[in-house]
Amino acid sequence: MKRLALLCLLLLTTVACSKHKSAPQLVVEIPAGFSGNFVLNMGVRDAAALPQHGDAYVVSVNRAGNLETSTLLESPKVTFRNASGGNVWGFSQSDFSTGDGIPVGGKIEFFVGTQKEFEAEQDKKNHSSGFTGGYESAVAGA
Repeated sequence: MKRLALLCLLLLTTVACSKHKSAPQLVVEIPAGFSGNFVLNMGVRDAAALPQHGDAYVVSVNRAGNLETSTLLESPKVTFRNASGGNVWGFSQSDFSTGDGIPVGGKIEFFVGTQKEFEAEQDKKNHSSGFTGGYESAVAGA
């Protein structure tokens, strides 16, 4: 009986001490004048790590519209600092893992611009089976 009570106490202590890991924070800075697609590939070997400011990782959108990083963030909570004149459209986030669940990469992609520009880009990409995303704005210009 003592063993069972001890086992239950140990189990409760283990459960109480294990914390649910919260999603990492990712701040995406969109510069003034940027318009077009942006793709962030994460978990890329030999790429630079993302800078951290406090508890948040920070990505600055570059003019080329793509960035690779060795940092691998699983399902990050994304917020935008949008200095551009456009909205963020078609936001998508993917995590890649091995068959046994080990994270190996990830991708975040979105479009910045007007709804008309986004729809034109979608039409162009749908004809070439590229990037597909929804038509809802993720963020009004901030």
